[in-house]
Amino acid sequence: MFFTKLHPTCFAPEQRGSIMEYYCIMVMTGEEKKYKAAVEEAAKEKFPDAKFYFFERKLYTPKRGWFIGKVFPSYIFFSVERLTPEFFTILKSQKGFCRILSDNQNPTRIQGSSLEELKIFIRNGGLWGVSKIVFLPGQKIKAVSGPLVGLEGNIVRVNKKSKQITVAANVASMSMRFDLKFEEAEKVEEV
Repeated sequence: MFFTKLHPTCFAPEQRGSIMEYYCIMVMTGEEKKYKAAVEEAAKEKFPDAKFYFFERKLYTPKRGWFIGKVFPSYIFFSVERLTPEFFTILKSQKGFCRILSDNQNPTRIQGSSLEELKIFIRNGGLWGVSKIVFLPGQKIKAVSGPLVGLEGNIVRVNKKSKQITVAANVASMSMRFDLKFEEAEKVEEV
């Protein structure tokens, strides 16, 4: 059952100034916005510095057109000065709560490189636009999907209308050209 009693030692050490701790909770799919609004309201009086984050992005598919999609379906991130049993009770008492990650008895703080990545999401806000990569002739790219995955080469032509690039590569001492859709390629950063 999700509403298990937590042992006090599973929570973070005593408060260390104003450094925030970051965690992730799983909620019922489709209930993310409702849960976020409800838990913000429930926590605001006793935990005014607590912040909750849910990320969405604009997407496009030929079949659906433009729509808003979830970046992490069913997950809400939060920051709090210290995860206490009282705060955890507020989290789990809201409709839609499933569990805190990794589990309710062993909440896992988000730290290190994972925290740095999460902070990028937080800085960019709750609704992300469309990521744009500019492909230019002469750039080095790598195929990231399709039958040529892993193959690297240089762009020789860009067709913005069909969203394709023509790439020149040397394979087994032979020069060859192939076409890739924009989404099948990524830039290779020169070091």
